[in-house]
Amino acid sequence: MSKTLKKIVYTAMSIALVTVATMIIRIPTGEGYVNFGDIFIFIIAALIGKRTAVIAGGVGSAIADLIGYPAFTLGTLVIKGVEGLICASLVRKNGDGSLKKNSVIIASSVAALWMVFGYFVYEYFLYGMATALGSIVGNLIQGGVSAAVAFPIILAVKKSKIKFDIE
Repeated sequence: MSKTLKKIVYTAMSIALVTVATMIIRIPTGEGYVNFGDIFIFIIAALIGKRTAVIAGGVGSAIADLIGYPAFTLGTLVIKGVEGLICASLVRKNGDGSLKKNSVIIASSVAALWMVFGYFVYEYFLYGMATALGSIVGNLIQGGVSAAVAFPIILAVKKSKIKFDIE
């Protein structure tokens, strides 16, 4: 399979994974919901790379919001795309190609904090300060749980020696 075709397939599958994880596993939190889409954004960022993480994070999450919370679609496209970019940019590898474990924790944590901040700002302009403040705890829980769940999955996949050589 050509490298271009691999990129297309991996990106499409990544978008689908993020969309489904966002839509299927929803825990309501007042104005929004906690979902597991970020788990896959972090996994994709660490294992596949920046381009795919940005596209899958932004587009996959935006598709889910378009269906369930359309007012958030544009904000989510940007916030989750940047979340994927941040995570992928901060992950570091050792000389043998293995992931530096601390960098995965730092990358997903910083990316999750960006997501909390991004939604705070977006909700402030959309609904006002009270709603924006009210969303912080739910978004912190989502980001923290996602980082904690993604970490062992990333390590297990990396240990399995599966190669994602598209970027």
